[in-house]
Amino acid sequence: MSKKFAWLTPWLSVLLCGCMAQDMEEPGTPVTDSTSAAACTPVSFPKGTTWTWDLENSSIPTNLNAQVYVVDLYDTTAAKIQQYKSAGKKVVCYFSAGTYENWRGDANQFPQDTYCSPGENCAQSVHILGDWCQAGGSCEWWLDHRKPAVRTVMEARLQLARDKGCDAVEPDNVDAYSHDSEISCTDQACWGITAADQLAYNRWLADTAHAKCLAIALKNDIDQVSQLASSFDFAINEECQRYKECGVYKNSFVAQNKAVFNAEYREDAGGDVINWTSCTGTQATCACGESGFAQGDMRTLVYKTSAVRYNNIGITCW
Repeated sequence: MSKKFAWLTPWLSVLLCGCMAQDMEEPGTPVTDSTSAAACTPVSFPKGTTWTWDLENSSIPTNLNAQVYVVDLYDTTAAKIQQYKSAGKKVVCYFSAGTYENWRGDANQFPQDTYCSPGENCAQSVHILGDWCQAGGSCEWWLDHRKPAVRTVMEARLQLARDKGCDAVEPDNVDAYSHDSEISCTDQACWGITAADQLAYNRWLADTAHAKCLAIALKNDIDQVSQLASSFDFAINEECQRYKECGVYKNSFVAQNKAVFNAEYREDAGGDVINWTSCTGTQATCACGESGFAQGDMRTLVYKTSAVRYNNIGITCW
């Protein structure tokens, strides 16, 4: 080699090694892009932060009395997200990390064996979430999130959230291991998913989000809150007041100055009715007075029905 180019040798070695290392990464391992995790700090969500949650409207007013907007990742455009941020809102983008939804634009990226066992009729699969498929073909199945192909799709969804300008993400259905009692199956979501499997997957989601400079919410997964609070930036829970489960958040997220967002329903999807009121006492139907929480430590929204829309909110606790 000419001495003229000899000085390049050590740099070429570094570059080649870096490329080879990147090529050899396991599918689904956290991936960093042009902004490394060390060079950025995800947006914070301290306790007392106010929020609204709308997964059905593609556009909501920018002047709602809430600091955080939680919206659907797919149905909300990048331009709309920027509009919310320009109005001073922190934007959280929702997607399902634990189920296969056959109506999503990236549904064809999931191999069939990640949501349907070989040889079974997928339309009648034991892995179907709950016990329903809508007329017209919309169905949802529990995923076997231990498979590398699932993590590959989820990494792409997190990248989409970053590319659209989301500040944070809300990955839903991250408690598959606890749901075997809701379907006709003796196994965990019929995949044999264990509590340890779930912890590993949820921590992977958090690590991968943080590597993309995205904050991340822990959605429900109530039995693992204490173990996961240090990995997540805030929490979103449905109906912990109804089921008297909110207390676990006090000594985990709240103690770490992290927001806890709670949603309750006057009438849930099954038709059960609770006559929530805006009182701040500790009576059973006082939505704004959860026992043991200082005022503002948990921000509760009460929806009139199970439709998650800003214009379906009946009570706002702040």
